[in-house]
Amino acid sequence: MSRFSWENEWRLQNLKEESFLVKHVMDKTPKWVALAEKRVPETLQKTLESAFNKAFIAVFEKGAGLIEKTYRKNKQMELFDEHQKEIDEVAFNSRAVRKFERQAKRTVHKNLAITTVEGIGLGIVGMGIPDVPIFVSVMLKSIYEIAISYGFSYTNNQEKLFILKMIDASLKSGEVLRRKDKEINQLIERYHSERSVEEENDEFVLELQIQRQIDSSAEALSHELLYGKFVQGMTFVGVVGGTTDITCLKKITDYAVLKYKRRFLLRQAGKQSGIST
Repeated sequence: MSRFSWENEWRLQNLKEESFLVKHVMDKTPKWVALAEKRVPETLQKTLESAFNKAFIAVFEKGAGLIEKTYRKNKQMELFDEHQKEIDEVAFNSRAVRKFERQAKRTVHKNLAITTVEGIGLGIVGMGIPDVPIFVSVMLKSIYEIAISYGFSYTNNQEKLFILKMIDASLKSGEVLRRKDKEINQLIERYHSERSVEEENDEFVLELQIQRQIDSSAEALSHELLYGKFVQGMTFVGVVGGTTDITCLKKITDYAVLKYKRRFLLRQAGKQSGIST
């Protein structure tokens, strides 16, 4: 592996991550939210939060297999193997790395299209909260496909916790976003370090962490989509609220692409000594 090529990719990766943080440092609230804010019932936040919580639990407990039936998992794994073989046998370079990124972003664009139809379509007929399980399924499907594109699993508890933390962090802004992003990068470093913390392999501890993180991620999603879901429940006007699903999913998947690529680069570095981050 070329140390020079890897270090160039690592610098570019850090620039992209910083660009994401700068872009989302301010909480950009659409003007129509101010109009909806006055009419939203106080109980809607908790109702929405509970709906997201239940959707996460349902998918994590028994829905992953159903989600896998909606895309060609084996084909995506084969593509990853082809791209990895090129790096292992030929060279680590920007052209080879772009193939992983293009594969990940193709899945993002496809799932954003699905969310566009789902969110706006249900908005037209005045359905808001009932589409939460659909949104969560598409969101996790998107993240699963990004993970596969970079050669990572998503089924064990460690990976579930990582996914939940990414969702939570991606929806924050300002200093909270920077703090949570730093925590995720530290978690990634631990995942790729031989100095693994014993608690991270304790299934009981992981399950407790997952449950707490489900609560936090559900709260972040309910806050992000609160006014959109309220407006989405109004026939015809709901098309405006339906677009918040798209904006939210794009933010989450953009962040997921960055973090899985960061893990990918660290794993490549681990294959050859002498490259440091």
